[in-house]
Amino acid sequence: MTAVHMIAPDRRRHAEPIFVSGSLSIRQLPQAVKARLGKIVDDGVPVLVGDARGVDTAVQLYLSDWNVDAVTVFCTGSTPRNNIGGWPVTRVKSDARPGTREWHSAKDREMSLLAGAGLVIWDGTSKGSGFNIRRLSDRGCPVIIYLHPAGRFVQLSTDAERNAFFSRYLPG
Repeated sequence: MTAVHMIAPDRRRHAEPIFVSGSLSIRQLPQAVKARLGKIVDDGVPVLVGDARGVDTAVQLYLSDWNVDAVTVFCTGSTPRNNIGGWPVTRVKSDARPGTREWHSAKDREMSLLAGAGLVIWDGTSKGSGFNIRRLSDRGCPVIIYLHPAGRFVQLSTDAERNAFFSRYLPG
């Protein structure tokens, strides 16, 4: 993988950011996800990532190891719980009770609004990751989901793909 600073600046400037998220239960990135992240970085796509343990921290560690600059960490607290690369931070206000799922999900809602696409590393049960998939899909954004238990990617780009995925994995 090429570091972001080696990509032509004009290419980086025009790319819409990708919201990378996933389950708290997944603490290490599979090789296939690392390869996908490498392609995202090589293409000069800015990354939006949260500050939680699990996938957020694993993604931050991976991007930090490659000295990736085009990363923004989102948090709802006064300081991020994790910011391994010392990247810029966007603090999102939440009116929910601090520490609750709803309080932390305010940052996910914001990243879903700002992103042009999503990469979700999902354990198949995490409600937060499911909400992220739904939010991005509702905006018509392409979403690539790595189904961790199955060890495979699913891409949602069309209404038919979204409908099939939602009926199987996220009914209701």
